[in-house]
Amino acid sequence: MTAPWQRSFLDFAGPGIDRPSDTLRVSDDEAADILAKLAAQAWSPQLPSRSLRNSGYTIRHARTGFTTAIFRVGRIVGFYAGSYLWISAEHRGKGLSTPLIIAAAEQRGGSIMPPGVVLQGYTPAGLAAHRKAHRQALLDATELIIPGRARTPGAADFVRLRLAGATR
Repeated sequence: MTAPWQRSFLDFAGPGIDRPSDTLRVSDDEAADILAKLAAQAWSPQLPSRSLRNSGYTIRHARTGFTTAIFRVGRIVGFYAGSYLWISAEHRGKGLSTPLIIAAAEQRGGSIMPPGVVLQGYTPAGLAAHRKAHRQALLDATELIIPGRARTPGAADFVRLRLAGATR
């Protein structure tokens, strides 16, 4: 299985990166419909996540399909369901999108594109979140391969150019 850091950003996020639009934002009504469906899902055990350690948040994959969710006290507060990324308003700004996006990409073979989806749209904020997550995946890989290197300037570029191939 390919890891997110082994893909260029284009391969990680898909061709929808070229035209972000605020019209693609997941509305609260859409999120409520998705949350109602997710309530019936069976979930994997908690996934390891260094960035969420001791935060009270956990990440889990649905046992079927391609859905990843962030939980807080047993309640879903964010999800990546199909091509829909959403985090509850009261939990935004806490750095949750990065581990959620990385976990979803790991479940999907290194890309956030679910099987059968050829084009995924982004809001400008969603595109920025995906860029940040991809960069973090590169930095995490760097830290595993060369301990201490991820904290140096240009670490993500080092991995991108030397290990993952040039990205856009």
